[in-house]
Amino acid sequence: MRAAAGGRGFLLHPRPPWRAPATPPCPPPPATATALARRLHHRRLPEGILSTLERGVSTLHLRRWVHSATCGVTLHDISQAEPVNGAKSDLVQKHEKVGAFQRIPMVMPATDILMSAQRKSRNVPPTKGIANIAKRERNKGAKQLDALMKEISVPLRTYTENFPKRRDLHPYERSLIELTFGEGYYEKVIARVDALRKKINSVGKQHASVCAKSLTKREAEERLSEGRKKLEEAFEHGKWVIDDLVNIAKTLRSMPVVDPHIPTLCLVGSPNVGKSSLVRILSSGKPEVCSYPFTTRGILMGHIVSNHERFQVTDTPGLLTRDDDERNNIEKLTLAVLSHLPIAVLYVHDLSEDCGTSVADQYITYKHIKERFGDRLWLDVISKSDLLDKKTSSEFDDADDVGRYRRFGPECAIRVSVQGQVGVKELKEKVHQLLTSQMSRIKAGTIYQETQRTDDNAPGQT
Repeated sequence: MRAAAGGRGFLLHPRPPWRAPATPPCPPPPATATALARRLHHRRLPEGILSTLERGVSTLHLRRWVHSATCGVTLHDISQAEPVNGAKSDLVQKHEKVGAFQRIPMVMPATDILMSAQRKSRNVPPTKGIANIAKRERNKGAKQLDALMKEISVPLRTYTENFPKRRDLHPYERSLIELTFGEGYYEKVIARVDALRKKINSVGKQHASVCAKSLTKREAEERLSEGRKKLEEAFEHGKWVIDDLVNIAKTLRSMPVVDPHIPTLCLVGSPNVGKSSLVRILSSGKPEVCSYPFTTRGILMGHIVSNHERFQVTDTPGLLTRDDDERNNIEKLTLAVLSHLPIAVLYVHDLSEDCGTSVADQYITYKHIKERFGDRLWLDVISKSDLLDKKTSSEFDDADDVGRYRRFGPECAIRVSVQGQVGVKELKEKVHQLLTSQMSRIKAGTIYQETQRTDDNAPGQT
């Protein structure tokens, strides 16, 4: 039984048989939109439910029992709303997460795919019970060609379906794909693999159909052999795209995972200023340390464990003094980390110029990065201070900003020498304080996001 309300219906569950009361029963409440709205208002439910119902929600679950003289309506918690015509709810939001690269499926080399398909297809027997030799042979040929086609195409379909779509990735991971492979290359490889799958399906279905129409055993055998040859040729012609996919999978899986929920210290600065040396003394990361620029050609990760808390440290490629649109992809990796991950910045300066970059150029780069990402928690470090101490004060001119920067560095910067173990203890203490503050920021941001998500999912929101 259904009771009409506002043009929609509620499922009415009959109550068990009961004896009529001595007093006349109360008349049932009017099933009108006004009455329903008043009823919802008295139960302190969120506003907007009735308007949502009017727009086409077919089921509504509330809490409590509403009794009439002859029936009861069960009203549970609002657990779901089923929009008409299968439309997706605007309240469903997608929350981007990192780590998609570690879920990429293993890709078999093209040679292994073909050999496995050949072996399995040859073991496919004809359907039992076929006495006629010609019919049995054409049945076996058609089944084996179909099996060969599927054994090749099914892995290809798995790859195209399970490799993440770029639009679904975290912005940081999207940047890594673009900077590592170039604009559009990732999508082109996935599309080529899918095109190869379609080609295999087309050739396989065509030759399986021809084989199934054979009139003699010999004809069926010849068509089976021809079908195998055509399928293998089609696969050999396009198997290079699988090799490209293998390389993509290996590269992406080898990229370090940065957990945005764990405080991360990002070392930034010009090339060869000593970032990698600081990562080695601060964390478990063991980046290559050499005396030439751009030793770090990717994002390198390490971890710090302090007071039973785990933090992340990332070493980034050095930044040259030039506009962002002139930077190479190695430098853009650093900007991707700064732009898309909730990190704290440890900016490294080499005022001794032992790095090969002049102090004036380092100052320009520093000012640019500081202005762009100054909202991040920040710590400045002057590295190679043992070399700097050898310079006399007469060598410095502090008449302008660059001169003052050359002499003193940024305000409140820590002077460190890895070789002489100068300032290392102070640096570790400051880093711990910085990452602790970063953890508080992350927790506050998480609470804010959860609050926003709760508000957005509340019934009656428009």
